[in-house]
Amino acid sequence: MLTAAALMAIAGTVSAATPAQAVAGLAYVNATSALDSSAVKTLTLSCATGKVAISGGAYVTGATGDVTIREIRPSMVAGAVRLIVTAQEDPDGFAGSWRLDATAVCIPHPAGLSFVSGSMTDPALVWATASCGAKRLIGSGYSVSNTGAVKAAGAHAGTSNRAYISAEPSRVVGAVIPVTGTAVAVCADAGLPGMTEVTVETAQNSSDGKSVTATCPANTAVIGVGGGLFRFRNHTVIDDFRINPASNSVTVTGYEDQAGNPDIWAATATAVCAT
Repeated sequence: MLTAAALMAIAGTVSAATPAQAVAGLAYVNATSALDSSAVKTLTLSCATGKVAISGGAYVTGATGDVTIREIRPSMVAGAVRLIVTAQEDPDGFAGSWRLDATAVCIPHPAGLSFVSGSMTDPALVWATASCGAKRLIGSGYSVSNTGAVKAAGAHAGTSNRAYISAEPSRVVGAVIPVTGTAVAVCADAGLPGMTEVTVETAQNSSDGKSVTATCPANTAVIGVGGGLFRFRNHTVIDDFRINPASNSVTVTGYEDQAGNPDIWAATATAVCAT
């Protein structure tokens, strides 16, 4: 049964791609959770009839460093391919209010649509991939188990033809160990035309709060977001895997958790684009 929050997400706002963006039938669906102190927030975003969610993005407002996005996953729900997004407070919680926003990337149902998942469970570090094999990757998603912290996620649409996720247990006391991470590859008989990736990274230093934006080239459209944290990333969390349709870009933001991180770390953002 769909929750009230999920139903609200299904009725979220829809925007089409601009004329310069040539991905046939591309549209974006946006949804927003309540602004409150609930420990877990889930949104379920539905595309218009005849379209499917192939990827998506999300971002958190408030609770800086205390909430992680545990799931951005295209999935079959009630007979339709929807995007499920879940964010959760870290193990010791957060007393204030916060909000979850999400964007689903929707296209007309492609021939040969299928989903391939790859999972890994480990007490310290997860690196999981999912490959489309003989089919072509057109989108991706991920999920991480209770209190797990996503450190990187995305897709490689070229010769790798796979989705990936890197995750670790939260460094806050009370984290559930081991952690399980699942990468989801969205596959079809043919790839989207002109698929390419643009990656940008922040400076590598010890300052808190790092945000980086990657923009798709002219005459392409953003169809996915990837990126992550690297170097000494133990006490850092991803706050945003944000898709920005208006600027044809994506933004990835990382923050330190309440323990702080005196070491060098950085963030990367990857825009997945197509024509």
